[in-house]
Amino acid sequence: ALEAKPERFDIAALVETVVDERADLGNTVAYDGPASFVTEGRAGAMKRALANLIDNAISYGGNAEVRLTVTDERIEITVADEGPGIPADRLEDVFRPFVRLEASRSRETGGAGLGLAVVRDIARAHGGDVTLRNRPIRGLEAILTLPRIA
Repeated sequence: ALEAKPERFDIAALVETVVDERADLGNTVAYDGPASFVTEGRAGAMKRALANLIDNAISYGGNAEVRLTVTDERIEITVADEGPGIPADRLEDVFRPFVRLEASRSRETGGAGLGLAVVRDIARAHGGDVTLRNRPIRGLEAILTLPRIA
């Protein structure tokens, strides 16, 4: 997906589409953010990154709260869940290909463990990044940041 040329696309509409697709499957997902915000990048790759983050939140946390925030400098997409979180000393490990925190490798618990490595590659190819942090009470937040392109 990264071979595609950058193009203008509506990232808010893209996020809402991924959220709506998951909601249509009966998952508990919510979107909070603008109805529209046009940026530049590779829409197909970005959709894949968002799908990975949202699917992880649903798989491990049972739900996904997706927030899109636009500042003068950047676009920030936060995907939060109410799952068990990740031990603080392992937050960076999960970005390495094939690293998984539980022993099983079944489809139900998320496949081969490439998701977050792919998300980080896509974010960095767009001049951004993705980080994880545990929420204060319960759950995990994945924060995907992208530079704002006027």
